[in-house]
Amino acid sequence: MKYNVIDAIRMRGKTRREEYRELRDIRTASDLQEFEESHLKALLLHAYTNVPYYHRVFGEIGLIHGKAVDMSKFDRIPVLTKDILRRFTKELVSQDYQTRGWLYAISGGSTGEPVRVMQDAAFLRSTASVKLYYYLHMLGIEEPIAKRVILWGSERDFFTDSVGIRARLQNRLTHVLFLNSFRMSERDLELYIRKINAYQPELIRGYANSLFELCDYAARKKRRLHTPKAVISAAELLTPGMRQVIESAFKTHVFDFYGSREVNGLAGECRTGSMHQFAFFNHLEVLDPLDQPVGANEEGRVVVTNLTNYAMPLIRYDMGDTVVSTDDACPCGNPLPTLRNVTGRVGDHFVTKNGTIVDANYFDFPFESRDSIRKYQLIQEDYERVRIKVELRSDLKASDRDDIENRIRFVMGKCEILWDIVDDIPESPSGKHSYVKSLVRR
Repeated sequence: MKYNVIDAIRMRGKTRREEYRELRDIRTASDLQEFEESHLKALLLHAYTNVPYYHRVFGEIGLIHGKAVDMSKFDRIPVLTKDILRRFTKELVSQDYQTRGWLYAISGGSTGEPVRVMQDAAFLRSTASVKLYYYLHMLGIEEPIAKRVILWGSERDFFTDSVGIRARLQNRLTHVLFLNSFRMSERDLELYIRKINAYQPELIRGYANSLFELCDYAARKKRRLHTPKAVISAAELLTPGMRQVIESAFKTHVFDFYGSREVNGLAGECRTGSMHQFAFFNHLEVLDPLDQPVGANEEGRVVVTNLTNYAMPLIRYDMGDTVVSTDDACPCGNPLPTLRNVTGRVGDHFVTKNGTIVDANYFDFPFESRDSIRKYQLIQEDYERVRIKVELRSDLKASDRDDIENRIRFVMGKCEILWDIVDDIPESPSGKHSYVKSLVRR
């Protein structure tokens, strides 16, 4: 279905600013609980009425009685795994999806298990509202009008070696300088440093590893970097060591932002260092292996219910990430609950023989939309040898295999690619799945 996403967002319901003001007016834990529960009940009623999968599941557990929702049975809803999502994709789509305006989002994610989800216009508008709330209400930055540098991955620009005219015009109008983190040779890093210093942005946002590589290079080469108001690290695990290098290079604070392609914003770090859950957008649970809530300061799996995407509701969706929960109140006074820290999302960058760094996020693209692949893991064993481990649900087509190899060789150059078809790709002892691992860099 083709449609203009921006027009759809503007036409449907509240504006982003109106939604932001509604979120800003949530001042107490009681306000938040009332807001979250009312939106959760509305979502569950919609899903029962319009989504075949949930109509069946909710009926089996007796969750819905007429127009009433028995919230005491919410934790009896089976956790939605990526496997279930793929098996029942058609049954998970709302019967009124065509009235909502939608697009697909494809995620490889931290688990190496590609999935495709439908997202509607209301979800996209709410995503923008959450971002406005985070930057303006929590960090004091008017993000839509701030000069921004985005160090992010673009597969299209990687292959074409350029940013299209339309994209360049849009970036200029929205005060954005886009730098492609999928291409980070020493020449690129030198160019990025010059561009950042010339543009003098108020805000820099990027993949955690890409920000680290840029700042590590600047420190080794003694290159000065412009100091913005804030640096936002996203999409990957930000380690204490990486944070130290980035903050030292930019001479400002790094704020960690936790999100995903499937449900977008989950939590953001405030000025006092707490990770606040955006509970008015995503209802988040932290569960143990038996799907029971973990205690305070214990690590568990992230299970999410997005409150705004009615075209394809994700209810109790297992993200494949891990976090440490907490019940601490934040000294900043914001009523949103907090996480101790995010411990999932593990991926190494690859490096070529000439020193060019290839962002781990690039390797989502060769594997997305491959229905035969259940899970994958890439291991760089040497500069010219890459091993691919895959769990298959059906035979992998020769054309798919060739396309994956061509995309890997495009960034890695001439290299041997070895395939291991396995029954299981085990997690690390910590419970994390390193879907991209470089033995060369380690």
